[in-house]
Amino acid sequence: MTEQKSPNGEEFQFIQEKIKRQVFWKNKWFRKLCTTLVLAVLFGVVACVTFVLAEPWARERFGEEPVHEINIPRDEEPSAEPEPVVVHQEPVVITETTELELEDYTRLFTKMRAVGQEAMKSLVVVTAGSSDMDWFNKEYESQRQVNGLLVGNNGVEELILTTYSDILGADLLQVTFADSSTAEAALKKYDVVTGLAVLSVNLGDLEETTVEQMQTVTWGNSRTVREGEPVIAIGSPTGVYGSMLFGNLTTVSYRASVVDGEYQLLLTDLPRANHSTGVLVNFKGEVVGWLQESYLHANNSNALTAYGISDLKAVIEHLCNNQDIVYLGITGMNVTKEVQEEQNLPEGVYVTGVEMDSPAMTAGIQSGDIIVDISGQEVKSLDQIQELLLNFSVDQNISIKVMRQGKEGLTEIVYSVGLSALK
Repeated sequence: MTEQKSPNGEEFQFIQEKIKRQVFWKNKWFRKLCTTLVLAVLFGVVACVTFVLAEPWARERFGEEPVHEINIPRDEEPSAEPEPVVVHQEPVVITETTELELEDYTRLFTKMRAVGQEAMKSLVVVTAGSSDMDWFNKEYESQRQVNGLLVGNNGVEELILTTYSDILGADLLQVTFADSSTAEAALKKYDVVTGLAVLSVNLGDLEETTVEQMQTVTWGNSRTVREGEPVIAIGSPTGVYGSMLFGNLTTVSYRASVVDGEYQLLLTDLPRANHSTGVLVNFKGEVVGWLQESYLHANNSNALTAYGISDLKAVIEHLCNNQDIVYLGITGMNVTKEVQEEQNLPEGVYVTGVEMDSPAMTAGIQSGDIIVDISGQEVKSLDQIQELLLNFSVDQNISIKVMRQGKEGLTEIVYSVGLSALK
């Protein structure tokens, strides 16, 4: 602005300026920002619409299959055998005898071997590799092999049952299938009490031909087997993979007392090797026993022994579905009717021992207590405790009612127990 004087001497302004701030919506940076936001919103809308329209097709073509639960049918206790019906028939008179030849014996064993070979299609080899340092600080690798049993797939993974102690501490787990193909496996869940573990192999890591030839196990019923029944041991009953033994069951009524329950033991007349793994199958090719070495009969420790498969099915199902086996920490025995009458005790489970630092010990349960109720469910046997515990989860609190003998007789005590998983 410049000041001038008029002819009469008055001052006036020649140029007058007034600076005005530009409105923000006309700023070029603001316009660019708005343009970017509009394009971003438009891109997001297009992406959402495209995803909604293409997602079903993409899932069907490329997406993972939904994971479904593994269900293993339970076996009911056999009903009392009916009295045999005596049918009077005319006596049969044999006028001609036929001797069995060696060819007949060979044909019989050929059929038996065929049953075992068919059942072995459900078995795989699990290799557990680990590395360690020796006395000279040199790293070395070790491998050990154990049998695995194909128990099914959940749509995403092939699930394999094996022995936990043989894979404990492994850095790498590898499964070899019947067609000699291999795949890396991962430990899914395990149970310390039974020594069972379930491994998983991603189906996407397997060739289609391998998946097609895999054969899932055929479950049998160990509660209906009888003494003298023929069985076939397959897997590594002699300590060598692929071996097979033929024999008979000698005892089926023996039960092994374990933590929080008991399991049926099947004793055979087959010799036990130092490291026998695998399964027992009947002549239908159905698995009726899981070979184990934890509990051996004192009078027949050299005989091949197996857990009855019917008692293990619930545990196997839980492990396959990635569920922990909850831990209470008691050992016990059923209070029989004779004991009830003689000592005037209630029906239930007599606690013979409590594991150190277990949930039962923490809650205050003691040896000599009689468990009669768990969370409102009446308890009459160890089998019931096993079944009830499978319905609970880790860190869940349950109530346990016991009867304890005191100076004034039996006293009812209710404990609150926080369950855990045994590691």
